[in-house]
Amino acid sequence: MSENFVSFLIAIGAFGLFIVCPRMAAMTNLISGNFQFPIYRLVIIGTIASIPLLLVMTWVIERWGLMAGLGFAVLTDFMAALVISSVSMKAALETLVVAIFVVAGNRLATWLSAKLF
Repeated sequence: MSENFVSFLIAIGAFGLFIVCPRMAAMTNLISGNFQFPIYRLVIIGTIASIPLLLVMTWVIERWGLMAGLGFAVLTDFMAALVISSVSMKAALETLVVAIFVVAGNRLATWLSAKLF
């Protein structure tokens, strides 16, 4: 096996593991419960629907950097909260709080890793 192929497999595996994050689990459960939508259908259909948004986020990160990409992600979280608010204001508020913690956590992680390494 070539070194490039092994690197490719590691990168794909790591990305796949990052997609399944605590935030994703929380939002999946929150949306499924509030909309009374089968959770497995939500995961499959939602994943397919998210591909264009992932591509846009990637383009934004490449063009303007990580904070711009996080800004786009927070914008999509605000849009999700707006949509969810028609069903549950509690779920919309939870969505917004999670978005704020994601950005704050990223800034803290960047600061901490710069201090340690």
